[in-house]
Amino acid sequence: MSDAFQDLCARARGWFEGALAAGWLDEADLARLAAVEQHTPGELFAEQKARPLVVALFGGTGAGKSSLLNRLAGQEIARVGVERPTSREVTLYVHESVKLADLPAHLPVEAVRVNRHRSDVYRSVLWIDAPDIDSTEEANRRSALAWLPHVDLVCYVVSPERYRDDVGWRVLRQRGHKHGWLFILNRWDEGDSQQCEDFAQVLRAAGFDHPILLPTCCVPGRELPSPDQFGRIQALLTGLVEAHAVEELTRLGHRARLLELRAALESAQRKLGHEETWARIAEAARRQWRTTFETIRAGADWPLRTTAARGVSTQEAQLDQLLGGVWDDWAQSKLGAYLDAVELAVRRAGVNAGPVRRKLDEVAAAAGDGVAQQLRDSVRAGLSRPGTPLVRAARRGTGFLMAFLPLVALLWVGWAVVAGYLRAAQGTAPFRGADMAIHSLLVVLIAWAVPFAVDRLLRPSVEQTILRALRAGLAQALGDCGAGLERALGDSAVAAAARRAEGDRIIADLVAVLGRSPEKEVPELGRLIPQLSQGDARAGAADKAHVGES
Repeated sequence: MSDAFQDLCARARGWFEGALAAGWLDEADLARLAAVEQHTPGELFAEQKARPLVVALFGGTGAGKSSLLNRLAGQEIARVGVERPTSREVTLYVHESVKLADLPAHLPVEAVRVNRHRSDVYRSVLWIDAPDIDSTEEANRRSALAWLPHVDLVCYVVSPERYRDDVGWRVLRQRGHKHGWLFILNRWDEGDSQQCEDFAQVLRAAGFDHPILLPTCCVPGRELPSPDQFGRIQALLTGLVEAHAVEELTRLGHRARLLELRAALESAQRKLGHEETWARIAEAARRQWRTTFETIRAGADWPLRTTAARGVSTQEAQLDQLLGGVWDDWAQSKLGAYLDAVELAVRRAGVNAGPVRRKLDEVAAAAGDGVAQQLRDSVRAGLSRPGTPLVRAARRGTGFLMAFLPLVALLWVGWAVVAGYLRAAQGTAPFRGADMAIHSLLVVLIAWAVPFAVDRLLRPSVEQTILRALRAGLAQALGDCGAGLERALGDSAVAAAARRAEGDRIIADLVAVLGRSPEKEVPELGRLIPQLSQGDARAGAADKAHVGES
């Protein structure tokens, strides 16, 4: 599980860093990932697969941790007495055959004493005498907390007068599910039997159904309320080693860390949004764009009229300059207000709006040039084909009639002249003179003038042609801008979905690695591991933050 754990941690960090670089996450999210412990007891050893059980003596000032370690070693290896509360020194008691690795960089290596021994009794155990967790020295507390991730079994040492120590219990509640726990009520010569039972009740309330609580005294010859159970410590450790508890405690620590990693991933993924979230954002953006579209189109009508009026008498280059000024600061500000509204909708949905705003800004930055180009194209097309399709069809009809009707009139006049001449030659009618010529000329003129007059009436003015083209061009440009903004929003949704899917794959692999519960494989661990409820876990998370602040 160790390799899988390290691989998942590396993949999660890569995912977080990629999402941070893309703008979906912020430094606070990366800090939450950093808060997930990735250090393990195995890092203390050159050979991690066949390593000793790491047992640490933790507790408050005056609990007698150093005296207990000295008793375990059978010699003076740890400092005791009044020096201890101000000492930053950590004592490691390890067999000479065990090869230690270079200590991790976050540990205060300059304040570590390593004592080697040859006793086979503790060949498979590495003892750590940690600084007092309630020390007045801030460095001592930080050092104690720094060593906790490297511990399999915590021997929580208390004294009869301070076994309800608050600082120690905050640490217990935040880390109870990451280690095995053995409780030692030291300086037992100063206590009484009721305190032992009272402490056991406190432990049961903290989630230990059957806590292992051993009263001891490191001063020989003292009268004790009940027999000293120091011998059970060695027996318990021997039983754990023989039951392969090292592997199971390693899995326990990995399991707790993976659960924290899963919570960090799930929390970060909420900032990417789900399909329903993006659908609501898209709908809100469409509603907002309809309002923005109508506002810009109505507000730009006066500049369009002015441009059309001035464009009648301007040259082509001057007209292009006029068209470039239609999209002014007012129009850009309305587009900016739309972007702000969309960004607000994204943030209200719980999604980080940074990547979305960047994509929308890219479209908005090109809006002015796009509008100007569309207006130029529309005016050119409008001037080349003025009027509406119906008007253009009618003008084609009048153009035909201006040629056809005079031709018909000329044919009629020619027929009338020939017929009148024949009748005059036969003597049935007089020859027609000037009146016939005048009337014929008038008929031809009227046949041409009527369609010509209608054509002149149908011809659109240049100003109206330009204005109509400007309005159509602006509507088309705004439509293209809206489509571009919608595509940008869709691209953001697709990018977020792809990153969310990558996170889902990591979570799925993480759930597969979690596997079985270690205490089910080694029953002896059942009494060493608290059964924390969800409420206790939340309290532990709060305590963790409190301890970090303090």
